[in-house]
Order: sequence, then C-alpha cells, then structure tokens
Amino acid sequence: MIRKNISLYEEDMKKIARIVEKHEGNLSAAMREIIDFIDFMLRKFGSLEEAKKIEKRTKGVCLPSGMLNWFLTYTNECLPDEDAAGSIEEICAIESVSDLAEIADIGFAVDIKVDADDARNPSEVTIRLSGERTHTEFVAKIAACFLAENRGLAVEAVFRHTAFTTVKLKKEAKGEGDYKKVRESLIKHFGERHIMMQEILSKRRFWNAMIKATAEWGDVERYKYPRLYR
Repeated sequence: MIRKNISLYEEDMKKIARIVEKHEGNLSAAMREIIDFIDFMLRKFGSLEEAKKIEKRTKGVCLPSGMLNWFLTYTNECLPDEDAAGSIEEICAIESVSDLAEIADIGFAVDIKVDADDARNPSEVTIRLSGERTHTEFVAKIAACFLAENRGLAVEAVFRHTAFTTVKLKKEAKGEGDYKKVRESLIKHFGERHIMMQEILSKRRFWNAMIKATAEWGDVERYKYPRLYR
C-alpha cells in the first residue's frame, strides 16, 4: 500500500461528503471508490471531457440503434416543426455556427465541419458531414432548419456523395417573402415528402380508406404482414 498526503479544500470535501459518509468517515475508502469510478469512465468514454457529455444526452431520449434507424427512415424527407427544430438548444448551447458540430455528440454517428464568413451572424455557411448515411442526412436537415429559422439562411445547394454530404446556405437579401424563400429551400432540399405527409396526417381516416380501397391493398397486407394470414 502506498501512502500519500493530499490537500483538499472545504469545497472539495463537500462534493465527496456523501461518499465519505457511505464509508463511515473513512476517507481512504472513499478515495478508492472515486478512483475506481474515474477509471471506469475513462475506459468507457476515453476522457473525462467525453464522459461529461452524458449530461447532455440524458436530457434527450436514448434509443436502441434499430429503433433510431426506423425513426430516421420514416422521417426522411420530412421537415420538423419550427419548435422542434429550435428545441435542439435544450441539449446543445448554440451561440455560434461552429457549435452546430455538437449535434453529433447526442448520439449520431456523424462528423461535422462548419465554415462560415461570420461565426455569430453569418451570411454564408458551408456544412460538411460524414458518417452513417441516415444519420448524416438527419443531422444535415436539423442543422439547415436551425440556421434557416434562427439566422435566416436559405439552402442554396446540397451535394450528397457516398462518403460525405455538403450543405451550402446563404442569407437571402432582405425583402418581402424572405421567410417563404427560406422555407421553400428547406422543402426543396430536405422536405420532398413534407407536404404529402402533412396532408396525410391532417386527413388520416380519408387516406386510410382511400389506400385500403385499392385492389392491390390485400396483396400488400399479405406481403408486409404475413402473420395476419397464417
């Protein structure tokens, strides 16, 4: 056993008071438990900085990868509501465009690089994303929606390649119809199914009846839901 003298401030003792109490005042036992915990966090996350990001994740929802991929597939080419896009700030404190890279820290397999002519009030932004394709598409859409709603940037172009995706945004000249142009740019590049899905959701019973009335629907059910016909 190695014996060392350490100095602790009163604030430090307050932070570990519950652990010391657990060990009935045995400070050495409390320090050994803290060391074991730190070792576990370092082995699991690689660094204390990565481990601290757990707090951000716990404010959201943890999903198994299969469920997450299902969600990403069925929301593909659909835009989030304005409030939903803005809620990303509940997890990521986005003060400048470079902070958008933190979106990947909430559980997406994506690397993000953001370039802008001005970090806080940009007129041109380029976002380059690489990683798992469905994750990349979703993060690109969320980042574009956030910049559109909060910085007035319209999507100028989206380049989708096998290994990466690049999104270019530019601020529209001030004038009437600015918001419409920004929204239309999002629909064009990320919301091809958005209007269709909004229509279906607003008239569920009608579209359910319409689809089931088609002659092929029975065959579709047999193919997609074979257990119903066993």
